[in-house]
Amino acid sequence: MAPFQTAANAVVTPVVSFSDGLSNLAGLREENQRLRDRIESLEREAAQVGHLEAQVSELETLLALRLGEDLYQLAVSAEVTARGGTLDPTLTIDRGTGDGVHTGQPVVDGQGALVGLVSEASEAGANVVPITSRRAPAVTVRLPDGQRGVVTGQGAGAMELSILEALSPLEGGELLVTYGPYGESGAYPKDLDVGIVAEASEPQFGIIRARVEPMGDIERLEYVAVIPWPSSPVPQLGDGESAGLPEVGAGSTDQVGEADGGT
Repeated sequence: MAPFQTAANAVVTPVVSFSDGLSNLAGLREENQRLRDRIESLEREAAQVGHLEAQVSELETLLALRLGEDLYQLAVSAEVTARGGTLDPTLTIDRGTGDGVHTGQPVVDGQGALVGLVSEASEAGANVVPITSRRAPAVTVRLPDGQRGVVTGQGAGAMELSILEALSPLEGGELLVTYGPYGESGAYPKDLDVGIVAEASEPQFGIIRARVEPMGDIERLEYVAVIPWPSSPVPQLGDGESAGLPEVGAGSTDQVGEADGGT
């Protein structure tokens, strides 16, 4: 019987080994799928954590935002709750007059870059017109070489810089910041980041016009801050009164005079 037993073992043993291999293979596949599911879950959690960390960082910046030595009040942080379409890019925020937000106050993002201006304010909310909108007031800006220009919104996220008495060629990549209270730009305090010059330009008859890329990503904003400039609604002027600059800080006459003489 020994030869028959040997022959039987030679046939049966590979079959058993193959069966065991199939069982182990099925187990490995299940384990691999479980590990894949776990990896996907961890990746989602990591993405959520990264998003939350970015939000926390942005909120911390907004809550601690102080702009210039003349502004002693903290800016009012707010969440963007709605936004218009391409034709009306108005942003809606969840802070209003009850929180110290008033029409005409400038709005910045978490990095302090100028976003727009409060166009309407109710007790619990407000609308913001982006600086890229044609409806936004022109912004008087200062160039690194000291020249002054005006940035206007062109719609669809675009802006244009105009320098009417250009002293030198304009280099691409230059940072434009608010000049401060000047002309129609009395709504903006000085040294807020506005945008980056998108292209070099040579003066034509003393005039330079160039495309400007906004600093703030207006289409993706989730949180903003409203600057208390002025800190209360501007009163209506009666006969014989002259329009003054917004109050800046604690009402020091030296500070107001300094802001007025900044031009």
